[in-house]
Amino acid sequence: MSRFNYSKAVLNTARETAPAPSLILDPSLSDTGLGQRIGFVVLCIFAISGYANEFAVRLFHTKAYISTVSWVLLPLLLVLSGNLLRGFRDIIGGLWLGFLVWMSLAVPFSIWKGGSVALLISYIPHGWIQLYYYAAFLVSVRHCRRLMFFLIASNFLLLLDCFLYGTIKDGRFEISESMFFTNANDLALQLLIAITQFMYLFYQRQAWKQILGAGAILVTLIYMLRTGSRGALLAVIILACVSIAFGKNRIRSLLIGVPIALVALMLIPSSVFHRLTLVGLQPERITVNDMEDASAVASQIQRMALFRQSVTYAITHPLVGVGPGEFAVAAYGDSVKEGTQSPWLGTHNSYTEVASECGIPAFLLYVSVIVLTLVSNFRIFRRSAGLADGSDLNALAFCMFSATLVYAICTFFFHIAYSSYLPAIAGMSVALRLGTNSCLWSSRTRGPLPTPANVPAARLPGASVAPAR
Repeated sequence: MSRFNYSKAVLNTARETAPAPSLILDPSLSDTGLGQRIGFVVLCIFAISGYANEFAVRLFHTKAYISTVSWVLLPLLLVLSGNLLRGFRDIIGGLWLGFLVWMSLAVPFSIWKGGSVALLISYIPHGWIQLYYYAAFLVSVRHCRRLMFFLIASNFLLLLDCFLYGTIKDGRFEISESMFFTNANDLALQLLIAITQFMYLFYQRQAWKQILGAGAILVTLIYMLRTGSRGALLAVIILACVSIAFGKNRIRSLLIGVPIALVALMLIPSSVFHRLTLVGLQPERITVNDMEDASAVASQIQRMALFRQSVTYAITHPLVGVGPGEFAVAAYGDSVKEGTQSPWLGTHNSYTEVASECGIPAFLLYVSVIVLTLVSNFRIFRRSAGLADGSDLNALAFCMFSATLVYAICTFFFHIAYSSYLPAIAGMSVALRLGTNSCLWSSRTRGPLPTPANVPAARLPGASVAPAR
């Protein structure tokens, strides 16, 4: 009996002195080979290579070819790293593969097979595969943090590009002859993504980084509003509300955010501000005195017509759509049959773009990736709040949640479903999940949350000592 009591006492002592489960996981040795380390460096360089090309073409009339080298090296390093399948450890990686599979199944049924094949050949290496690059090379939260600073550096290059080469065309701000931003809406989304990444500087302890972040957000917001994108305006309003409702240090966010918003509104041209307020204006209300509003209202009417037509195609071609990238071709063909003339335009909505061109199953897979990315980041953000070693993870999760949110909202107003935005955001979110304790993002995990300052769980009031799975 005494031996039994002694063993029980030893077991209880071990439980009491056992450290709390780790909040941030260390990468396994199998994930951190030479290929992964080189791949991470190339991925960081790739984050700024696009703007290197942009400035090289403008200044020296030739490409820097850094991104070209990156496109060649990254798939090779993905295989050599041994982490080719790491993205499939998360359900988002499986859904993303399913999205590509269904897109491919839609190609044989496309109304222009050659165009759909060309789209896939471009989209897979330049956009779709990026999710697996991020999952393979960002094998820890530390890697995510370092890459975030490279992304922030690329955003400063974007602001420099706007300052040097930005112009007003047809009343909207855009970067003339840009290699990446073909219109004001594309630029507005990139600027919004930049704002969500500049927000990461708010979470840093150094005051100069917080001041730098506030200034960068102000400048970025001014440029974004000058694009006249009404979808981006709605996204930034919702983002501001979410940041105040759920963000860290709400009082500080209000004290900083409200002056930034007021200054940005005062600095944009009145014509752009007027355009942003035209949502819902009916064409019969336009008079001779405000014909300058006709273009904005006509654009709104055209978008609604394209939206209805894309929904019609999704309903009439529910399984495989009219073919990846072929909405404009289908719309033009139908207009010729009806004896009318249709503009060669896309759907102006990424969700109906996927549904009408690739079918309802592809649409469900696409939306599932967005929803799960939102949920994953939000869970990590909420469950890591207030934990001693979770401040940096908390900041990363909130910035990734914000980026997903603005992407989900903006892409309801213009079509860029086959771009690199979503795979990059989802890929970094997958890497963040794989680098953290599952108790932060899994509702099925019964283990306790890591406790502040790594105090043994059993010594904290009301804490459970059940081991984490």
